[in-house]
Amino acid sequence: MNNSLNTSDFSRELSLLLRIIGSGPWGEEDLEGVDWKELIRLAYHHRVYPLLYMRLKERGRESVPRSIMDSLYSKYSANVISMLRLSSEMEKINSALMEHQVEAIFLKGPVLAQQLYGDLSLRTSKDLDVLVSPKHLEKAEGILSELGYVTEDEKTLGSWKRKKHHISYVHPLYFTQVELHWRMSAELPGASFRTLWDRRTTVSFSGRPIHYLSDGDLFMYLVSHGARHGWFRLRWLCDIDRMIQKKSFNVQKIMEHYLQRKERDLAGQAAILTNRLLSTPLGGDLEELSRNMYAEELARASLYFIKNPVDLSPNGDKDTLAYYKRYLHSLMSRKEKLSLIMDYLYPSTKDVSLLPLPKLLHFLYFPLRPFLWFWRYVFSKEPVTTADPKTDRKEERHASESTV
Repeated sequence: MNNSLNTSDFSRELSLLLRIIGSGPWGEEDLEGVDWKELIRLAYHHRVYPLLYMRLKERGRESVPRSIMDSLYSKYSANVISMLRLSSEMEKINSALMEHQVEAIFLKGPVLAQQLYGDLSLRTSKDLDVLVSPKHLEKAEGILSELGYVTEDEKTLGSWKRKKHHISYVHPLYFTQVELHWRMSAELPGASFRTLWDRRTTVSFSGRPIHYLSDGDLFMYLVSHGARHGWFRLRWLCDIDRMIQKKSFNVQKIMEHYLQRKERDLAGQAAILTNRLLSTPLGGDLEELSRNMYAEELARASLYFIKNPVDLSPNGDKDTLAYYKRYLHSLMSRKEKLSLIMDYLYPSTKDVSLLPLPKLLHFLYFPLRPFLWFWRYVFSKEPVTTADPKTDRKEERHASESTV
């Protein structure tokens, strides 16, 4: 592979963090003179502090200040408790869905940590992502409501299913967050729920069956999610590293399911980044995917988000947002770019907030949309969002968390 990724401007602490959590060589001498405060900050930002803690603990603590190990252990222990609570809530939701005969696939969360890392404590998860068939969406919403979950997501206009791919819920008592999906992601809309369900994997979690994506679908889901966010969390690259190291999927078979050139480019980007940053060994078809000039361009473009704690929300730095917008467009196929243009023509909940109309007159939002958008931008000083219309609150919220 052409090792053209230039990481010479990475800070010493970021380079060291990559070696510790990856497969790169490092020793006690690499810890001498390190800025521990910066290293810990990066580990928190990239959500890889459980891995950092375990690797430092395994290597020995002689060169690590006790205060640093105590700080990491505190965060590590808090994450263990958080993951156990999330696991309990996942089992509760899964049981309720099964009882009401709602087919559901859990996308990430505790089951991902268990399957990839073999230990809940080694990965962080903020919420649960559950995929259901569009025909069971309203039924699943009712079940979550019965369990005490509430949502603030607006569904005023009939176009919400087109513009979004999930609804965000939160439990007001336990503060557990749940993302209820009816598509795997905005970036992979072509794989129907029935197709994913037929290819699903069923795993035993605490003695109960949990439905989970097949290895191939999981790989493409993680690739798409990471690429869409510029890989600004190293945690996502660690997931790809684990999948590659486990050798649990057939790349050729994946590419048979995902035929678009864009999907090959994104898989190539992920392979290049894990190989160059985490020293993940590639071979065979993955090596072939990495020999892709456009994938290399995407990998180089994403280095900006990895080395800089960026704010990708609409309130972030304008130059960064402009760069992110160009990056997002570089990920899209021609068909997706056309779909993006078409989506802008559909009204949004912001239009309803600006000009409330009775339901019988909602059709007027279509011809009024350009004027409403202009009014918000000029008079309300609304920033022009850099993400496509399918970007939702969760993605903006996660993107804006540059530090812990």
